Amino acid sequence: MDILTERELLSAVENETLIKDGSKESCEGIKYDFILSNMALTVDSGRPRDIDQHNENAVIKPGEIAFVMTKESLDLPGNIYCQLSTKRKLSLDGIIILGGLIIDPNYKGKLIFGLYNLSSRNYPLLPGRKLVAGVFYKVDKESDKLPKSINNFPDDLIKIVVDTKPNSISSISNAIEELRAEMQVIQNQLSHDNSWKKDFQTGLTDITELVKEMGEKLGTEIETRQKEILKLEKEQVNLTTLVMPMAADQRKYQTIKNIFIPIISAIIGGGAVYLIQRFFP
Repeated sequence: MDILTERELLSAVENETLIKDGSKESCEGIKYDFILSNMALTVDSGRPRDIDQHNENAVIKPGEIAFVMTKESLDLPGNIYCQLSTKRKLSLDGIIILGGLIIDPNYKGKLIFGLYNLSSRNYPLLPGRKLVAGVFYKVDKESDKLPKSINNFPDDLIKIVVDTKPNSISSISNAIEELRAEMQVIQNQLSHDNSWKKDFQTGLTDITELVKEMGEKLGTEIETRQKEILKLEKEQVNLTTLVMPMAADQRKYQTIKNIFIPIISAIIGGGAVYLIQRFFP
């Protein structure tokens, strides 16, 4: 894909091959600047009119749209198409261009655009003012499609302008104010929701602190109980140490008793027999 150079554009203008009724001054490097013709279709007129012929000061009011036509006509072959771009000056003036930015191969005719005024002041339509810039590309394969040619404002476009009057800047401002009011209501609602969430978060934090405090007290209580249990276990050990010798002495006493009582009994018993035999023969 090749881009037509300035020399090729100058040749196209001079020989009226690609660009008819063009101007050499509009060739800037690889771009050609299409200019505004004297024909315009505005809301006030409701029909196409020749601005120069009627010596009228045609303007686009704030919030309104006008359709304009280029002075030049194109006569593109099947292997060349044109890509358009808006001039920066129009954007700085608050004008938006409505329309296609690609011109297909084989197109023959003028270019028509809608100009929408977003600014707060009137925009004058001055014939000869630069409108869009075009860069021409040469492709390898030719197209056999034949786009519809336009040399005048189409009837359906005129009908749209007559039947439908675009919104004025005041209606747009009213819509913006309504939207702003709705946004304020939403913002207030969000603030209320955030306040509720903040209160809930504060309460949740208090509960968390209370649970933490109860946990700490419970931990202290468990530690105290463990110390008391250890103390009781220690006292039990001491008591066992004290009781065990006594139990051992008790067992020894029982053993002695079991041994000596029979002996004493025998002795006592034997002595009684001896006394009986001696004194009671």
